[in-house]
Amino acid sequence: MTRLRRLTVALTLLLSLQACGGNPTSRSLTDDDYVRNFKTVAFYREFDPEKREQALTRWEGPLRVALIGDVNDRTVAYGRAHLAELADLTGLDVRLTGQDLANVLVILSPQPFERALDTYRTDYRAFFSSDRAMEAVTAQMKGEATCYARVITDDPGTVITGAMALIPTDQGRFVLHACIIEELTQAMGLFNDSDDIRPSIFNDSSPNLMLSDHDRILLRVLYDPRLKPGMAWDEAEPVVRTIVGELRRTAS
Repeated sequence: MTRLRRLTVALTLLLSLQACGGNPTSRSLTDDDYVRNFKTVAFYREFDPEKREQALTRWEGPLRVALIGDVNDRTVAYGRAHLAELADLTGLDVRLTGQDLANVLVILSPQPFERALDTYRTDYRAFFSSDRAMEAVTAQMKGEATCYARVITDDPGTVITGAMALIPTDQGRFVLHACIIEELTQAMGLFNDSDDIRPSIFNDSSPNLMLSDHDRILLRVLYDPRLKPGMAWDEAEPVVRTIVGELRRTAS
């Protein structure tokens, strides 16, 4: 889960969105588009070279989110607003808390990849199987991403039990805000990116730095109680199709 845009492009696009008065809509998409896009982001993983289909994975319990590091009132306001939206879209209990109670850790810092390996190493290490894996993945992400998130799951690998995000605070408030939105959203279980999906934060070449109405529907689908962690796509597809139709009729 990464943010790959260059900073100048990100700033320009976000300012353009704000000038237009809101997020792009998805009126041209069909139900089939939504079903296909949901499969892409929920049943595949961004960094799987073999592009293997995975089981549906999501949170089943409350999220307690701690913001640590370079935190100020603006950062807290960004985090609180987005967590409130995630709670509304998923039906989960999502709120800010202290680090001692957290199962989601958001590290905010200038040069966050470097700080994750030194200042916050003990907390960061919990999301990797070994020091070697931690250092290799961090080096890769530093070269490819502006911000980065990672989750841990239960033993079957279908229920998310913890998450971590690295967010830069030295690249301006628009990038900070966009990274909080994207990384915390993808950590809900929509792990993949695709240039074929738009308008969406799950497309690194699209202008979206905020949730679109398309993204909101995908989150609502993921957390509909008719779907269950561990479902394969063949089992989930007819249920997803039903949910998409209901949500789109309600929204129209």
